[in-house]
Amino acid sequence: MNQGTSHLALDDNHSHSQIVRRIPRYAQVLELGCGDGSMSRLIRERCEGHIIGIDHNPDIVWQAQRYCDYVFTEDLDDPHSLDALEGEKFDAITLVDVLEHLQRPDDLLRRLKPLLLDEGKILISIPNIAHASVRLELLNGHFDYEKAGILDSTHLKFFTAESVQTLLVEAGYAVHELDYTWHDLPDEVIARYLKKAGLEPTPQALAKFHEPDAMAYQFIISSSPIVEEKALAAHFPAAMLKPIDASWQTWGRMHTELAMAHAELERVYSTRSWQMLRRGATAWRSIQSRFTLE
Repeated sequence: MNQGTSHLALDDNHSHSQIVRRIPRYAQVLELGCGDGSMSRLIRERCEGHIIGIDHNPDIVWQAQRYCDYVFTEDLDDPHSLDALEGEKFDAITLVDVLEHLQRPDDLLRRLKPLLLDEGKILISIPNIAHASVRLELLNGHFDYEKAGILDSTHLKFFTAESVQTLLVEAGYAVHELDYTWHDLPDEVIARYLKKAGLEPTPQALAKFHEPDAMAYQFIISSSPIVEEKALAAHFPAAMLKPIDASWQTWGRMHTELAMAHAELERVYSTRSWQMLRRGATAWRSIQSRFTLE
């Protein structure tokens, strides 16, 4: 191990550093999405870990061989992509910017369970679609894909803090730690885009864009399989009603109230008292018109 490199300070605001800090020393590591080995190198130098790397891109994965014990090229959406690892066990399985590229990330998470040691954990880095920059774009009617970043054109799925936790729990995992890397936008940038959307950049409005779930650029998650199925419900994050659902509920309630009011009026109109009142009103208008004519 290169001691000089291993003692260099890690940048806490980088997903690789956040993940590597959570890997125990001498760990058996399965690195899914190892790419060119950038994080593999950190794992080797910092943790002296033994690494098996898997990536879908054959053009760059060979570079990770410098730091991994073994490297495979696989499509992680393929249900047989992990067959070669049958019988293997790992202290840590890393998914750094991987799940958002998959068609069925839930299937992969379920297939990883047998590969974990009893104290093993899944370490995940995933972009936050609720970041302040995306919120401001949406306020101005934009959702434009990019070559890299949160709106990377190769992303098939998008997650918030709540939805990624739901994904994990539904796949049978408990979330033990939820951290994040951050990118905080300057007030002048936020104000500019709020004004473009016709909104006033009040102190309260600006503060919403500096809250943790708006500053979070990538979520860093540590999780492990839930042992008892009966404990599954306790791990679900509290669900918040979606605006569109809240809208339908509101309009539905108003429609029901109007229908009930209409039915009540029809009932009143059909009563003898109402019919007598209407005849009396008709007679009174007739008398009034006669006096008016005279």
